[in-house]
Amino acid sequence: MHITAAQCRAARSLLNWTQDQLAANAVVSRATVADFESSTRQPMKNNLRSIGDCMFAAGVEFIPEENEKGVGVRFRERKLEYVSNARIDRFNGIATMRMHYSGVDFQCVIELNAVDDHYRANFETDDEFSKAISDILHIIVATAERYAPTHISNGKLRITYDMLDGT
Repeated sequence: MHITAAQCRAARSLLNWTQDQLAANAVVSRATVADFESSTRQPMKNNLRSIGDCMFAAGVEFIPEENEKGVGVRFRERKLEYVSNARIDRFNGIATMRMHYSGVDFQCVIELNAVDDHYRANFETDDEFSKAISDILHIIVATAERYAPTHISNGKLRITYDMLDGT
């Protein structure tokens, strides 16, 4: 997802968030938000994705430029909600969360190596994985909502690194 500085400012206004609130929700620095919104510099790809995903998870949709029409933002219909916190299963290398998408209950299965790869780290304890997942929950929720319509199989949606990374 590509968003512009103007879309970021407009989305933040829709949500009635300050730059500090956006930075905290996206787990980026306030300087990253301020520099992006003032067009001083473009954030790194992962920071821009985190900014966009946290606002998407909060209910904002980014409208891309189409033909002669400019970009925009609007509130969107939320179809996904998560029902439980992540349950870590290091033996099987997964974390699971119960979710609900458009009337369908399913298990969101997050590969723990995808979490490691996202952070470029090796977490070893349940607490470390729980904190890491909590910090990127907005990315997980946005990813699950994007893939739920086409990737739920046998009551499960498996989230891989490529899905988390947006590739």
